[in-house]
Amino acid sequence: MPNARPAALPVIPVLFGPTASGKSALALRLAEKLPKPLIINADSRQIYQGFPILNACPSAADYAAAPHALYEFLAPTQRFSAAAYAQKARETIEIALKNGQSPIVVGGTGFYLRALLEGLSQIPASDPLVETEVLALDAAQRYEILIKNDPISAARLHPNDTQRVVRALVVLRQTGKPLSSWQNTEKSPTQGWRWLKVGLNPPRAFVHEALRQRWEVENPKRGLLAEIQALAAKGYTGAEAGLGGLAIPLWLAHVRTGNPAWAQVTQKALEADRQYAKRQYTWLNNSFKSDIKLDAPADPAALAEVLANL
Repeated sequence: MPNARPAALPVIPVLFGPTASGKSALALRLAEKLPKPLIINADSRQIYQGFPILNACPSAADYAAAPHALYEFLAPTQRFSAAAYAQKARETIEIALKNGQSPIVVGGTGFYLRALLEGLSQIPASDPLVETEVLALDAAQRYEILIKNDPISAARLHPNDTQRVVRALVVLRQTGKPLSSWQNTEKSPTQGWRWLKVGLNPPRAFVHEALRQRWEVENPKRGLLAEIQALAAKGYTGAEAGLGGLAIPLWLAHVRTGNPAWAQVTQKALEADRQYAKRQYTWLNNSFKSDIKLDAPADPAALAEVLANL
């Protein structure tokens, strides 16, 4: 009797692209076509609760359209590493597959996806004393040191991303070895599925206009001011682990003092997101190694190609 063919491994689509490139919309369209879909977040902003508009989280209608996981589950004060994300995401995928669900991973955080897809090296845990020393430096000093000693990590991180800049410097001080060097020794994890990596690569002009619409039109309509007022009322300063970037300290200063003006903060937030998108394009084109790259936003033919490859 001939040997039975081994069962094919489940295929997990992974949607990555710059912010405002249409990842979430594509995930929802894929979810319509798959049995028992589960959309799994891979965005380091959207794991935090309390400010869904600032973080461009799925809307109530999106959540109702398909089950979602790993969105809005951490308080802004909690830290969450790429390794912790990868472990939680793998556990979520394993449970989903056992339950007959069809996971779809979607997000724009490269180091989260790298940890999930490739695994992480055994980078030492932070020494609290070393971390305290690094935190005593101001943000400009920290970033200058990082540029000088670990330019690869510096290029990936925003100067105001306190949590990750501090982590990179702590690793450097503890080990004498740049974080980027540790990350280059990553090993692929063993898992019972295979990835279909879909890269969204729309024209930059499309993303820039989508971001302008988001910050100047959509977010104010959704209640951005009330959301920032609620953060201020809870005593947040913008220095918390989950509140890095997005001009949040400036938003909080605006609602508390009126200075800077709303238009100025909007422009700062827009500029920050455009710079973030620039780094995401770089990761998409240099590191993500897409199985399928979609150059046109919301292209039905490209969506059909994704579905055909599942």
